Amino acid sequence: MSDCGLGGPIPNPLLNLTSLLHLDLSYNYLSAQVPSWFENLTAHLLSLDLSLNENLGGDVSFIGQRKSSSSLTSIELSETDMKGRIPSGIWNISCLKHLVLSRTGIEGEIPAAIGNLISLQSLDLSATRIEGAIPAAIGNLISLQSLDLLATRIEGEIPSAIWNMPSLKDLLLSATRIEGEIPSAIGNALSLESLSLFDTRIEGKIPSAIGNVSSLKSLNLYNTSIEVLDLGNNELEDTLPHWIGKLSQLHVLVLRSNHFHGSIPRQVIGLPNLQILDLSGNNLSEPIPRNLTNLLAMVNASQSNPNHLEDVRYTNKIKISWKGWDVEFVKVLFILKCIDLSNNNLSGRIPSKMGSLQGLIALNLSRNHLSGRIPKTLGYMDQLESLDLSLNSLNGNIPLELEFLSYLEFLNLSYNILDGKVPHGGQFLTFGESSYLGNSKLSGIPFTNITVCNNSSGYGNCTSIEKIGEAKNSDGEMIGWAVGLGLSYGLGFSIVIGVLTLNKRVKKRAFDIYDVVILAIDGCIRGRSMKVDTTV
Repeated sequence: MSDCGLGGPIPNPLLNLTSLLHLDLSYNYLSAQVPSWFENLTAHLLSLDLSLNENLGGDVSFIGQRKSSSSLTSIELSETDMKGRIPSGIWNISCLKHLVLSRTGIEGEIPAAIGNLISLQSLDLSATRIEGAIPAAIGNLISLQSLDLLATRIEGEIPSAIWNMPSLKDLLLSATRIEGEIPSAIGNALSLESLSLFDTRIEGKIPSAIGNVSSLKSLNLYNTSIEVLDLGNNELEDTLPHWIGKLSQLHVLVLRSNHFHGSIPRQVIGLPNLQILDLSGNNLSEPIPRNLTNLLAMVNASQSNPNHLEDVRYTNKIKISWKGWDVEFVKVLFILKCIDLSNNNLSGRIPSKMGSLQGLIALNLSRNHLSGRIPKTLGYMDQLESLDLSLNSLNGNIPLELEFLSYLEFLNLSYNILDGKVPHGGQFLTFGESSYLGNSKLSGIPFTNITVCNNSSGYGNCTSIEKIGEAKNSDGEMIGWAVGLGLSYGLGFSIVIGVLTLNKRVKKRAFDIYDVVILAIDGCIRGRSMKVDTTV
């Protein structure tokens, strides 16, 4: 009799249906109190559904009081005006599979006796006055697939037993007083598909063990105090959720090597405390958002100082692309600030505001479809140590402003459409031909006449080779470059020579290197080549 437009109280003639097995009066307009004789009606019932009768009141004491009620497998009373505590008799119905009391006036705590419901598959107490902690005995429910306690007064930590429940698919604890960190034991929840913890007191980091949960399809942490979210190297397939932008305490966001698609939400590029952003190896498209100045932790260079090396903030492992290699950091320092958007389908220009991120240590935008010129403003990122813009469609000159990047150790501009002369100042004196491969219009490239791969599709699939820059560098340019390099080495050795005198072996080795470098410069000028060993 569901959705039949029935109104008024539950009709008395139902009293005579003592052999009834299934009763469904949902989606009606029933009102008044559940009659006292209703207890007798449950004698043989297998399923009872009175849900979505907003004015149907009374308490639920009529369920489970009689021993004959033990045959019930499904009880649904959601969105009614039912009140009171859940009768203790319900916890003894061992064959009960579905208990749905959501959006009612039900109150009280969940007792340890819930562990008796060994057949229970779904428990929905959402939007009720249920309070207290989740009992550890809930771990006995080996058949439970869905636990929904959303918008209740549940508090305390999530019992560790929950993560070992073999059938649990949906764990919905949002808008509660749940607290603490998500433990690494979440990796045992191999059937988990949906985890919702938004607007809770959950804090700390998301453990890397969540990567073991290959069935996970939905994760909602909106408005929590999560600091580290690492879901890299999984099979997640969706657009990037906007709620990530509400994780105001987030310091590390690693979603690399998944199947995320669509644009990068502006909300994600608005996290004020974010230090590490790694979205590499996905299918993200459209231009890079321009609101980069909202990444305040990356704008601020005050913590990007070697004096802060002792300030370890995180002890969990983070794997990121670092200076051309995949590196696993066992400890993440205050100074480690990087963005990796490589290996996606991002298009458009590199935002000029990227240069405002003066605290950034590493920037990797390689393997995308970025076009236009390299912004001069990148020269303002004076803490930058690693810059990879390779395998894009960038054109124009290499900005001379990049010479100001005095800490730059790794540069890769390969396989673009760059032209003009390669700068010879600053750290550009230390970069060889491998930094400029596949830019046929560039001139003034150091270390010419070296055979290299010529394949714009990537480094690993060489189909032909060529001599890069063989005819593009005049003798004057090469002599100028060599003299500049010699002066740089000379100045550097002059500064540190006092320290080296403290150790005779180191001192001798240093001068040996100095001699070899001078010979190498001389050989470069005269057209010779040699292998330089600079190991101390």
